[in-house]
Amino acid sequence: MLSVAGAARDVLAVLLATSAAYNVAVSLVAARFRRRARTAVHPLERAPGVSVLVPLAGFEPTLAENLAAYCRLRYPGPVQIVAGSLDAGDPALAIARAVQREHPHVDFRVVTAVASGGPNRKAVLLEALTHEARHHIVAAIDSDVRVGDDYLIRLVAALQRPSVGLVTCYYRAPRPRSLAQTFEALCINTDFVPSVMVATALGRGDVAFGASLLLRRDTLDAIGGFAALADYLADDHRLAELVIEHGERVVVAPYVVETDPNPSGVAAAVRHQLRWARTTRACAPVGYAANIVTHGTTFALLAMLSVGHVALLRLGAVAAVLVSRLVAAALGVRALGARLGWML
Repeated sequence: MLSVAGAARDVLAVLLATSAAYNVAVSLVAARFRRRARTAVHPLERAPGVSVLVPLAGFEPTLAENLAAYCRLRYPGPVQIVAGSLDAGDPALAIARAVQREHPHVDFRVVTAVASGGPNRKAVLLEALTHEARHHIVAAIDSDVRVGDDYLIRLVAALQRPSVGLVTCYYRAPRPRSLAQTFEALCINTDFVPSVMVATALGRGDVAFGASLLLRRDTLDAIGGFAALADYLADDHRLAELVIEHGERVVVAPYVVETDPNPSGVAAAVRHQLRWARTTRACAPVGYAANIVTHGTTFALLAMLSVGHVALLRLGAVAAVLVSRLVAAALGVRALGARLGWML
């Protein structure tokens, strides 16, 4: 009769094998994405006007730089920037107005909205900002996100592909400057985003990142606007669902933006990850359960504690998991264009 210890060893062996296979998958899709990001540049068929909506919610260390980057977007069509907050006393509004004054040639509006319509304050604010938007295409970008000057050229080109209704893109964390930022950067650059790359490679089509969303105004109006997201925690996921229900596709562009969550401390970073995990469990329970294969390092450590009489074989499996994990992490970071450093 199979002993409990023997069964545990068998389960651990299966977990080690699946974790190693997952790491190989991450390496392959990350390498493929990097090639696409460097070579897949679709030409613009036309350059319709774009309204860039930036919801503000408190001070961000890089807010002025981020807003200034939106003012320098290299795009042949007209661009409007609409930044706003639900709080008239929000210090971010003063920063936005300062950037507005520094770029008088840019169509830049700063507004204060009234909170109404649902518990999701970001969705409520985006709906209010949409009323100020003048153009056919709407881009919603978080205030802690930095984009390159080719951002609109790349994402609008993706939106012009057949049957595409919503374009999003992956994001990376900047090089960390503190222990809390190191933890966040590891979670984003080597765990979360690579796992989503695998999910999209396997055919998942409802992936959308709230950091960067771009869609046509008629699509947005047809699904009920951002107001339709006001009762949902994961507004980006719900937006993707609504676009798909409308009969259009959601695509992840071969482009990467940079987001700086800037946690106040390690405890705040951990709370952020726990909130993220709960959101993932609610939106994608199967994918959440499948995340167990991403914890190969934990399984490798458990195996090392119970090597017993098959030490050589077990240690070989452990080494394979750890080496493949490091390779996957390095290739994932490289694909995102993040800076390699001591955080790995």
